[in-house]
Amino acid sequence: MAIQNSIQKAQAEGRKSRQAVVNYLLECLTDPANPTTAAQIEEFRWTSFYFPYLEDAIDKVERMFDGEEELRRAIMLAAVYDLIERLVR
Repeated sequence: MAIQNSIQKAQAEGRKSRQAVVNYLLECLTDPANPTTAAQIEEFRWTSFYFPYLEDAIDKVERMFDGEEELRRAIMLAAVYDLIERLVR
């Protein structure tokens, strides 16, 4: 029983931590000081259109983990971090 409680506690802490990251990113993206322009956002959308495998990969994660919100969120956040890391290398 104690093991199950510790697992549930770790899962709850993981959810809380992931939500904090999502909230932080959302705040950054919607902050008036965000340097992203409307033209850049449109460019990002068109890039997704011209490189459909990107959208297909996102859709695949959505389909595979439908109903498993926390796992889906964890995978999406891992992808975001990996992409950011590759951008700054």
